[in-house]
This record gives sequence, structure tokens and C-alpha cells, in this order.
Amino acid sequence: MMERAFRMKWSASLVGCVSWLSLHAQITAPLDSARHRPEFSGFVDVYHVYDIALPEDGYRPSFLYNHNRSNEVALNLGLAQVEYENDRLRTALGLMVGTYPQANLSAEPPLLRNVYEARIGFKLHRTKAIWLDAGVFSSHLGMESAVSMDDRTLTRSLNAENSPYYLSGAKVTWTISSKLEVAGLFVNGWQRMQRVQQYTPCFGTQVLWTMKKGTQFNWSTFLGSDTPDSLGLYRVFNNFWWSWEGEKWGVKLAADVGVQEAAIGNEWDQWSTGVAILRRRVTPKLYGVGRVEFFKDPEQVVVTTGYDQGLSTMGYSLGLDLEVMPEALVRIEGRWFQSEDPVFVGDPGPVKDNAAVTLSMAARF
Repeated sequence: MMERAFRMKWSASLVGCVSWLSLHAQITAPLDSARHRPEFSGFVDVYHVYDIALPEDGYRPSFLYNHNRSNEVALNLGLAQVEYENDRLRTALGLMVGTYPQANLSAEPPLLRNVYEARIGFKLHRTKAIWLDAGVFSSHLGMESAVSMDDRTLTRSLNAENSPYYLSGAKVTWTISSKLEVAGLFVNGWQRMQRVQQYTPCFGTQVLWTMKKGTQFNWSTFLGSDTPDSLGLYRVFNNFWWSWEGEKWGVKLAADVGVQEAAIGNEWDQWSTGVAILRRRVTPKLYGVGRVEFFKDPEQVVVTTGYDQGLSTMGYSLGLDLEVMPEALVRIEGRWFQSEDPVFVGDPGPVKDNAAVTLSMAARF
């Protein structure tokens, strides 16, 4: 009872603090009589995957959430957004349909499964770029998003697919300079819009450093649990990525390391991932891209396979991207997975590798 009372008191104090900060922002921010209009935008990504295993259920491996239907033409993501921003207020609402939200948001309450983002933010300082945002927003973990045109490869990397795409809670962001941005987060859990009962809220941090033009380094963390408090399985997750974009060449590197308290004993279970992406501009409108990646989760913290090695997989892909117009891409990608255990569908039984070819047409407007 004392613990519960402490949590209620702590939560009330936090809400009071956030409310005071919001009020302070409105009082101290300079008045701006300029009229700002909402901006509307949309995005559509339609795809076809040929999986050589020809799975009977029509699905790609269960640890893939984007472009996960095989041997059919499908909509991965159809997104409609509206955004508004002035000198001291910003807000956004995005609604989505497609196989991505069907797969990735299946654990959310039905009324929330089509929410891409729903956030509001206030500027907390008169002259410094310090913002408080609350609601549902894109995750600070990783260098990829569900909007495929923002990514260097057609399909998502294994580290992106198995870490949060979105978070729900509150975030304070401080853009210290044109080269440095830091953030602190208070969220409902590991990719959860609605906090499950008996879960303690989680925390996160982010440091984004723009070293020079075209070069960035990011370090993001997650601290908390994805299990009920009664189990006490605390999780610590670190995400690092580095990117460089030149006139013709581009490189992206990322690595994740996570640990979680083991259910039995005083040990910690660990999982790790890594990815390297190389892209080259062949012509003004044609790009070639290659990727090498690995995912190692022997204790099955994030991905459950039922095999001794969990998901211990290498991945390789090659692709071509054609910019048919400034806001439209046609892409093709061949991808191959090779695992230590037979975790993939095969004929007549499970196999250790999987290959597929994906074709996508995507546009934003």
C-alpha cells in the first residue's frame, strides 16, 4: 500500500510539474500575431513480395512488420497527416492504414491501431529552442522509420523491425546549437500507446550530433521494463548510429545492445544487432544500395523462435531505387537471411535460410 501511495504521489507531482511548465511557456513566450496555417500531407507505399518459400499463410517471417505479406499486391502504409506550428506551439495528427499497422499495432487497443502520431508541444523558453511534446510520437531509437521513402533501403533492417517505431508519453527536446540536440523522455513502455496496469513508466535519452555537413552521430537509450512490475525484469537498451552523405556515396552504420534481467537468477540476458548500408548515386535519378546486417538474440528477449539459438541471423540485400519524380520512388530489392537454426518456413519443413524479392512504388504528396 505504501508503495502504491508513493507511485500515485509521484505521478501527481509529475503531472503538476508538466502543467506548470506548459503554463510557464504560455506566459513567458512572446506574443505572435502572425497567422499560421495547418499543413496537410500524405504518403502511400504499395508493394509486392515474392518469397521463394511460398508460405501457405501468405506471411513473411514473424519478426518482419513492414512489407510482410508475400505473393500478393498489398498496401504497406497509407498515411494522412496534418501539422501545425508557430513560434511557441506545435501539434500533429497522423492516421494510417496498411499491412504495417495491422502487424505492428495489433497489441494496441482497437481504437488506437490506426494512429501514426498524435502529439502537441509547447516551447518552454523564450529564446532557447527547448520544447515539451506529449502524446504519440516517432521513436528516438534507430535511424529508420515506417515511411520507406525516408530510408535508404526499401525494406526495414532487423534492428529497426525489432525496436520501437513509436512511443507514447512526454519528451523534452533542447536544440543547443545547429550541431547538437539532446532529449529526455518519459514513456508508457517499449512501443506502447497505452500503459498496461502494474507497469512502471519508462525513460529514455537521446544525443544527436551533427559533426559537419552530411555527417551525423546519434546515441539513444531506453531504461525501463516491458513486463509487469511483479516480475522485475528491468531492461537497458542502447542504440548508436552514424551516417554520412556525399554527392554520390552515402553510408549508414548502426548498432544496438540491449540487456534485460533474467527471469531466474541474478544474470542479465543480452541481445545485439548491427547493420551497414552503402548507397551510390548511379545517375541523377537512379541509386544502387547494399546492406549487411546481423541480429543475435540467443535468450529470446525480443524475438521468440523456440530454438536453442533464438534468432541468430545474418542478412544481406541489394536494391535499385528509381526516382520517377521528385516525390515518387520505384524500388526493387533482393534480400537473403541465413540463420543458425531452422527458423524459416520451407518445403517440406523448416529451413535455415530465406530469400525474397520486393518491388515497391511509393509517393508522398
